[in-house]
Amino acid sequence: MVRRAVVSFAVLALVYGLVAELAGPLLPRRIWQGTHYVEDVELLPRYASLAEEAVFLVRAEILQGSLVVSGARLLAGVLLGTLAGVALGLAMARARRLEYLAEPWVAFFRFTPAFALLPLYVLWFGAGEASKVLLIATAVAIVTQQGAFDGARAVPPLYLDAAAALGAPPRLVRRRVVLPAALPHLVTSLRIAVALAWVTLVVAEMIAPEMPSLGYLLTLSSVYPRVPSIVIALATIGALVLVSDALVLAAYHRATRWMRRRHDDR
Repeated sequence: MVRRAVVSFAVLALVYGLVAELAGPLLPRRIWQGTHYVEDVELLPRYASLAEEAVFLVRAEILQGSLVVSGARLLAGVLLGTLAGVALGLAMARARRLEYLAEPWVAFFRFTPAFALLPLYVLWFGAGEASKVLLIATAVAIVTQQGAFDGARAVPPLYLDAAAALGAPPRLVRRRVVLPAALPHLVTSLRIAVALAWVTLVVAEMIAPEMPSLGYLLTLSSVYPRVPSIVIALATIGALVLVSDALVLAAYHRATRWMRRRHDDR
């Protein structure tokens, strides 16, 4: 999967380069933005312009600073959301009454866009770091909860009966039987959750936006506008999504070396 994504990313970059070289000079450089015209806008920047903009962002330490700040927020949100989502999913799979009580709330957050929760989180948690991290954590928790719930419910009853017959306590059954058997579902949901976290990050960083951050870099670049900065920020986020997915897969393979595999993930 990761290999195919890298190949697709490379093909997209090649196609973009060709289109930018051929069609970029033909596009208008004067655009209407709200109440006035903006001059000298490169709507489809060529790689030469992108390289020049990238050098500027790196030398000004804007890109590196944005990566560090946004990456820290994303990591905190993913860890918090994964812990909460997995714990809730396993608990709902084990207790029918809890499932009955929690399912309406889970469904509410599952079908509510993160942007719609933005004003509420600002009122509840303020405009600081907490609201940004918690918004990401909410998006991650909903996805990982579903993965943990489906994985726990998919555990063959024979495994549970065998563990009970051997006298294993409930805590040991959950740790040594339920969690390993549910791991494939968990990893699948975590891969989706990490990709969704990067999307939510841009929304979260609109809360009291400030430099440096990738979300604010995108917002600021669209206001001026600086299309090369937008393209670089989008390409950076896309590359980070691929790296994040590869890390999740690597951790999964390392944690499940004991499992027999019918085919390799690609």
